[in-house]
Amino acid sequence: MAAKKTVVRTLVESGFAKVSEVCRAIGLQRSSFYWVSQRSPESIELEREVLRLSKDNPRYGYRRITALMRREGHKINSKRVQAIRRRHGLQVRKKQRKSRRVN
Repeated sequence: MAAKKTVVRTLVESGFAKVSEVCRAIGLQRSSFYWVSQRSPESIELEREVLRLSKDNPRYGYRRITALMRREGHKINSKRVQAIRRRHGLQVRKKQRKSRRVN
């Protein structure tokens, strides 16, 4: 949906057509085009903190990141941590296997 919003915004700003015409052509509801996400500052801060901990500790999974967050005093669900990490494409890095000597 974000990509469609970007296309509509680009076409309208360049003067090709009206919002209603472009939305109809793309198949996007006009109300969806005008809708703005309303995230709380606490939610944004929690996401930043999860990303910081994940970048500092690339070997930690969502369960351990959740434990660290709870130790710091945040009330956060493990499913939320998992969703944030998935949205940003974060996965636990695999350990590189030691190469064995070839005879």
